[in-house]
Amino acid sequence: MIKTHHLNVGHGDTIVIEFLDTNRLMIIDINRSSEFDDDTKSELIKESLSRLSSSDELNYLLGGLSADNLMEKAGVKKSLTDPIQYISDLGYSSVFRFVQTHPHADHFTGMSELFKQKSVYNIWCAKNNFTVDESKLSEKQKDDWKLLKKFRDSKSNPVDGVTVIRPFAGDTRQYLNEDNITVLSPTPELVKLAQEKNNKNIMSYVLLIKYGGRKFIFGGDAEKETWEYIVENYEDEIKDVTVLDASHHGRKSGYYQPAVKLMNPTYTIVSVGKKPSTDATNSYRQYSDHVWSTRYKGNITFEINADGSGTYNQQYT
Repeated sequence: MIKTHHLNVGHGDTIVIEFLDTNRLMIIDINRSSEFDDDTKSELIKESLSRLSSSDELNYLLGGLSADNLMEKAGVKKSLTDPIQYISDLGYSSVFRFVQTHPHADHFTGMSELFKQKSVYNIWCAKNNFTVDESKLSEKQKDDWKLLKKFRDSKSNPVDGVTVIRPFAGDTRQYLNEDNITVLSPTPELVKLAQEKNNKNIMSYVLLIKYGGRKFIFGGDAEKETWEYIVENYEDEIKDVTVLDASHHGRKSGYYQPAVKLMNPTYTIVSVGKKPSTDATNSYRQYSDHVWSTRYKGNITFEINADGSGTYNQQYT
């Protein structure tokens, strides 16, 4: 059995995968934040106002009703999930595999605390020379970035007891085969291109996991150049996907029509809201039976049995 957990972490990604046959826990990225980002909060406030009376709107505008109380009254207040607490609640004290898809803060926030609180055996992070503007990071995020750089730039292995793995597309290893994981990207050429274009998303890990005749694809923040490579080299492998965790949170920048058409996903998971200028939700709906946002559905989980049967669950219905 395999269980995938697509967590509601706001503007960012955290995916938790339980490989119950091999008793391994895998985490793809982490975003540990206690508050909604400004865009999300603004959208939730707008949705709240549309549900309430004009007197409630006036009360909010005059300061008599806080944003939190407004959202709670409208029934749209949804708390973010703490990924570390979540895996603790699942009963795990260790993480077999942590995949850091690419060095953007909304994919590594909370990494330092994760490695403090849990025994992490392996980390995936591709070699690159990207930097971040540390003036825009919180103190905790600076710790996260420092730890990520330590793993990324280390010439020794393991690092503080953690094995650093840098797989590229097409690599085969014992544990990847046992967990039916195919690395679709990056390649050394994509990493080089990402650095030349100063676009970290191009070097993002994209993973395919097969189980019980079902396919899961986790898109990281991959953009056009990444998907072009995948379509050219893995056309048959990515056809007819059960679950697609959409690239770049479901934004238009991560949407590549030829790839999505091939994947033809039954379920597409996004974390974006309803901003037409950046949201690709309607584009995904052309090829996907269900497009769900963690922003509104909360944590979304899929459970697949060896015979391909399975169930799903949404935190909010």
